[in-house]
Amino acid sequence: MRATELLLIGLSRFARRRVLPAAASMPEITTVDIAGRHATPDDVAGIAKLGRLHGDWRGALATRAPGLAYVSLVNSEHAVAVREALGLGWHVVVDKPALSDARVAAEMVELARSSSLVLAEATCYSFHPMFSVVRKSAADATKVVAVFTPPVPAGDFRHDRGRGGGALLDTGPYLASLGRVLWDLEPEEVSVMVADRTADGLDLSYSALARYAEGRTVVGHFGFTNTYRNALQLLGRHEVVDIERPFSMPPENEARVTIRKDNEERIHRIAPADSMRLFLDRVIDATYTGSREFDEPLLGDARTLDRLIRSANDN
Repeated sequence: MRATELLLIGLSRFARRRVLPAAASMPEITTVDIAGRHATPDDVAGIAKLGRLHGDWRGALATRAPGLAYVSLVNSEHAVAVREALGLGWHVVVDKPALSDARVAAEMVELARSSSLVLAEATCYSFHPMFSVVRKSAADATKVVAVFTPPVPAGDFRHDRGRGGGALLDTGPYLASLGRVLWDLEPEEVSVMVADRTADGLDLSYSALARYAEGRTVVGHFGFTNTYRNALQLLGRHEVVDIERPFSMPPENEARVTIRKDNEERIHRIAPADSMRLFLDRVIDATYTGSREFDEPLLGDARTLDRLIRSANDN
């Protein structure tokens, strides 16, 4: 067994909901230290495999033997935490958006490569087994429609520009990664129109169009202001594929991929699976094998997200 100690930097709601349960289920992860600026012993009571609680993530990185760090801070703090962790010899996973500035992303990936460290962005939806089914149909699909409108509580940092909030930074990584996940392509052209903004200009919802090689396109609507919807539809020459909850399938739920072709309907049922656990499995393997499989996804998605943000600002 490849034993790994995990340092969780930031005790976010997402980390509580997805990262900690996945870590608890993985025999490879033996201990979970938590570095949270405001975390108290009561906040971490009952967490499986709990090691030490650190009030300062910088101190935790500096005083512990390097292992695997998972950065789950607000978006505006990702780059500084990633830089410091890599500089101290840690393998790093970082919540999406890992590094929305493409130049910073390239710098961080080069730093990781030069030290033989793993740097991975936790855009882990595509690790769910449903995408093995989806990709078989994606080769024939030329048009994709995506909708993701997750609810975001009013007090959440994603409503705060200064902390890296906004719908584009929160949901843009899904849009940015879709062409890579489905066709292994980056878009040739992107266009974003912000639909809803706050008084200070923070984007709350947006619609987007991305054009790829061979006439392929992705059109989508994302944001915080509509009723919850999480769906993906692939339109091919001869079939239509519908996927419910592709971007955040709960680990306990069966997934369904519905394919309609020539007036016939087939439903593929995929057993419950934890995409976060499957993703972390691959990350831990990479820390032992030296695989660079996470470099290009992070770089390509950062380039595309950078372009999406610039298009939104231009429009």
